[in-house]
Amino acid sequence: MTRYKNLLLASFLILTGWACKTDKTKSSPADAVQLVEGSHGLHLENMDSSFSPREDFFHYANGGWINSHDIPAEESSWGVFRELREGTDIKVHEILKNCSADKADKSPIEQMIGDYYAAAMDSAAIEMAGLSPIQMERDMIDGLQSKDGLAKVLAHFHRHGISGCFDFWVDLDDKNSTKMVPKLYQGGTGLPDRDYYLDDSPRRVAIRKAYVTYIETSFGLTGDDEVTAAAKAKTVMRVETALAKASMGILDRRDPDKTYHKMDLAGLEALMPNFNWQMYFSEIGLPEPGDMVVGMPDFMSALSGMIDSYSLADWKVYLHWSLLRSLAAYLPQAYVMANFEFSGKTLSGTEEIRPRWQRVVADANHALGMAIGKKYADTYFSANAKQVALDMVGNILEEMKNRLSKLEWMSPETREQAIHKVSKIMPKIGYPDKWRDYSGMKVGRESYLRNGMNATAFNFQYRLDKVGKPVDKTEWGLPPQVVNAYYNPTQNEIVFPAGILQAPFFDEHVDMALNYGGFGAVIGHELIHAFDDQGSKFDADGNLKNWWTDADRENFEARTQKVVNQYNAYKVLDSLPINGRLTLGENIADIDGLRISFAAWQHSLSRLEADPMKDGFSREQRFFINYGQIWSSKMRAEAMRMQIATNPHSPAQYRVIGSTSNLPAFYAAFGIKEGDAMYRPDSLRMQIW
Repeated sequence: MTRYKNLLLASFLILTGWACKTDKTKSSPADAVQLVEGSHGLHLENMDSSFSPREDFFHYANGGWINSHDIPAEESSWGVFRELREGTDIKVHEILKNCSADKADKSPIEQMIGDYYAAAMDSAAIEMAGLSPIQMERDMIDGLQSKDGLAKVLAHFHRHGISGCFDFWVDLDDKNSTKMVPKLYQGGTGLPDRDYYLDDSPRRVAIRKAYVTYIETSFGLTGDDEVTAAAKAKTVMRVETALAKASMGILDRRDPDKTYHKMDLAGLEALMPNFNWQMYFSEIGLPEPGDMVVGMPDFMSALSGMIDSYSLADWKVYLHWSLLRSLAAYLPQAYVMANFEFSGKTLSGTEEIRPRWQRVVADANHALGMAIGKKYADTYFSANAKQVALDMVGNILEEMKNRLSKLEWMSPETREQAIHKVSKIMPKIGYPDKWRDYSGMKVGRESYLRNGMNATAFNFQYRLDKVGKPVDKTEWGLPPQVVNAYYNPTQNEIVFPAGILQAPFFDEHVDMALNYGGFGAVIGHELIHAFDDQGSKFDADGNLKNWWTDADRENFEARTQKVVNQYNAYKVLDSLPINGRLTLGENIADIDGLRISFAAWQHSLSRLEADPMKDGFSREQRFFINYGQIWSSKMRAEAMRMQIATNPHSPAQYRVIGSTSNLPAFYAAFGIKEGDAMYRPDSLRMQIW
């Protein structure tokens, strides 16, 4: 099912990483808990002194970890960040189990959480039910008498998180952040990105062949013979390839100006005159949609042509596939494994599927995220930790304003607007001040699949009800138990759920050098997203509006080109280059986020840092070593190829090397000099903020 579309423009930390795979001991869930709750301070055993910090700082900080860990069979990548997520998953799992146990004093929300978990873990009932939970949707598709009925089916699909033709959700108007509007976006394909359909390299051809096998297998499980399943797979590929050809490329999608096209219903009908939009909006629950934002008008026009050119029978096959693909995780094991063979093994190189409890935890976090999050925050997050984190955020925001006030390359006019934007950033730490009401969501122990669809429809309606209403700026886009962080440009907010506020990112008991090298770098990263190549196009109120002089914007873009050039030169898997343009925003945030955190920490030393030496390292060295160690990680080759093609984040090794090699403070801490591999000439170093 589709998740978190309301945060499409948000910039997540989304930690990913890679290093060469080794045949060493892998971590266990118990190890993950020990990492989170064990001894405080640097993990010296994760370092490798055979590497010089002046030659390869990533392996200097992480070589011990890399040599002592293997990627678990059920993972496509593994690292300190993933270990932290695993420890958090274990805690959430305990919450789910406790809520599902027979107790007389359970609250309604505990009953709902418990019923959701119990139905999800009842694999025998799921097997016995077969496809019966989606029989209504299958009948709906088979009952189509004309293409005019596509609108009704797609509206039902989109309300329930089922992919089909295009995407629809409700979010803030990018150019008027006081209003919530419907948004339509390209979609409806099953491969990671458009080029997976269009690129004829051997690797992509092999992936398409495997995808066809996955489609054939799934149709075969429904009762089709091999010939019929093969014919249906060809139809699906024809339709999805046409959708891919009409889709906007990944680099253009990073430009918010290119994905903003506001229009009313008449304008949308002019784009797709052969699609019954009145029926679609009525069925989706918004009979009077008002103004809306269409991300890719050319895609919608092409889709209109496809509706004419493909037969009703073709569309029925495509819709049946979209149904099976979107809900595979809720179906009997044969469908689950067919999906894993392609999505897990082929695309990511994962050897085994994750245990059922972990898959259920991930799904429950989406379905009932804030309900579970309240129990998580009450149990695992302290008021003191929140206060320490708030103080750090305040210090870093103040440092950013101070730096802006002295920024020489920016004119006073633009500088004033930048400082104003920082002053209006809303930080959110740990958990929300008010919690969502889930009463009315239909959850029982009879059907996991219907629970999932009901939860998606409930959450969809929650967003739909916001159209035309005042915007609630206190609302969170992620629940507290998620290990991540984000900047949302339309809200001008930086958000740090409780899940990220754990060691090695954050520990209220360690010296602040480590906290600023870990969580401080995260704060700086999300703050700088407000001023990267995308976020810098939004003003202090969260509107897509130019607040730059032409000369300042030109200067900014010239400086960002240095970042593009730097990361374009990095290669993984021997010969696969990082896309410096795709990763530009994240790379800017990594470099200047680390810079801002270091400066803010240095200015706080008089009251927060007494002992300059610990663990044999200066406080400045400890800052950078902990930054390096939050990226301890490795990734399978298949997953790495997909990351390079589709992910706006650079691989972990180059997030460390790329950012530190631009900072004079790092050079001073480790004695970096000309001729060292970590050295970059002044003329090539990036400094924007």
